Amino acid sequence: MSSPPARPAGREPIDLAWASLTFLLPMLVSLLSHMGATDLAYHLRAGSDVLAGHIPRIDTYTFTVQGTPWLDQQWGAQGLFALIFKVGGWPTLLFGQGLLVGITFLLVYLAGRAAGAACRPAALLSIGGFVVASPGLAMRPQLLALPLFGMLLWVTAGRHRRPARLWAAPVLAAVCANVHGSFTIFPLILALAWLEDRRTKDPRARRTLVVAVVTVVATLANPFGFRVWTYAYELSTNPVIRDTISEWAPLTLATVPGWFAIGSALAIALFLIRRSDPTPWTSLLTLGIFFLLALSAQRAIVWWGMVAPVVLASLIRVRPATGEAQGNTRARSPAGPAYVIIGILLAAIVALAPWWRGSGYEHFLGAAPAGLTTAAANELPPGTRTLVHQPWGSWFEYALPDLPVFVDSRIEIVPDDIWHDYGQVGFSGAQWRSVLDDYDVQAIVAAADWDLVPVLRDDPGWRLAYQDDDGYLFVRS
Repeated sequence: MSSPPARPAGREPIDLAWASLTFLLPMLVSLLSHMGATDLAYHLRAGSDVLAGHIPRIDTYTFTVQGTPWLDQQWGAQGLFALIFKVGGWPTLLFGQGLLVGITFLLVYLAGRAAGAACRPAALLSIGGFVVASPGLAMRPQLLALPLFGMLLWVTAGRHRRPARLWAAPVLAAVCANVHGSFTIFPLILALAWLEDRRTKDPRARRTLVVAVVTVVATLANPFGFRVWTYAYELSTNPVIRDTISEWAPLTLATVPGWFAIGSALAIALFLIRRSDPTPWTSLLTLGIFFLLALSAQRAIVWWGMVAPVVLASLIRVRPATGEAQGNTRARSPAGPAYVIIGILLAAIVALAPWWRGSGYEHFLGAAPAGLTTAAANELPPGTRTLVHQPWGSWFEYALPDLPVFVDSRIEIVPDDIWHDYGQVGFSGAQWRSVLDDYDVQAIVAAADWDLVPVLRDDPGWRLAYQDDDGYLFVRS
């Protein structure tokens, strides 16, 4: 991503509408969605510990790996989530989700402008990036990393016009190293910028390299030091995670995110083939790296959706006006339509503000079965060893912290053999009885589609205590 030789001049009132659209439209769409408890609830529980003054170091949420060391690299995000929740509850968390998404793609737009694109194409590219990335914009620590990454793209794209801003990169990486494992791609962006400076024989290439090195060092400013790098590597290469969690699986056309990412890549390839100017090899390298990341795991599509628009913006940059065209002036477009567009979007955001929905979690969360939660609270005494459907494990350990669960969303701390044992129950394996006996499981919260449900109904050793459309609560007789 290179910096343009000149900035386009003569902004029109409609340009304000285009810029506002990159913030307001993603925010509006985000407010229409629900938050997922699977990747949020246990972070709120851990965040309460962070606010109390200590970062969790061992597991206390499960009965299968209780006491196992836990490298809680995302402690900063957890503390912030818990603070937001403490201030305003579920509605404020959802509104925060919308703000984070909106800010992210406004920063992608600003990066596109810094790369040289005019307002409208920069805005359209940013909105296109939002569409591609939209399946991965859930409220979880990664969402806090996105504005940091967007700001990194902005200061990197404008590094030649505003060289001092590039020194924000180490700060952004240091913050991200305490928020989410994606801090590892921050130095990558700077390394690619350095290669671009080398390609163009820019004398400031050395400065870009120095900032990249300082950025790597800055990631060590965290409670765990270099271990956050090994954590990020082990998490991304864990075979259990890649085999069991769909968003960590390789990209395919069998999913909506796959269609978005692969379709956008084909459209970009067609654009590159048809353009008359040769495409710099550094641009091709950047697009190739981030598309390969997206291909390797669905949750990496979001980085592709942020980087690709900025690279394309650098390829369609506005040429500096020369000669007669430089002296020509255009009549300014009327400001009224721009303000009407902005006003309509702002009114829609106010109408969809989450505070109108109520305050109960059932209005805002998915993967948080209300009936089963209430039934478990009423039926099960504290300390009951409960095997919960894994996508609900995070919610149950937050909502009912006195009930230890079998497994939850922290897949990286659970050994393979325990995941195998969970599968015996969740998928009605031949050893399900011995698994429940060996771990002394006293209650089961099963999803409605579990193969084991009919078997448990007929088993005299288990009593059906509750059922609804979400699933079943079985208690050992």
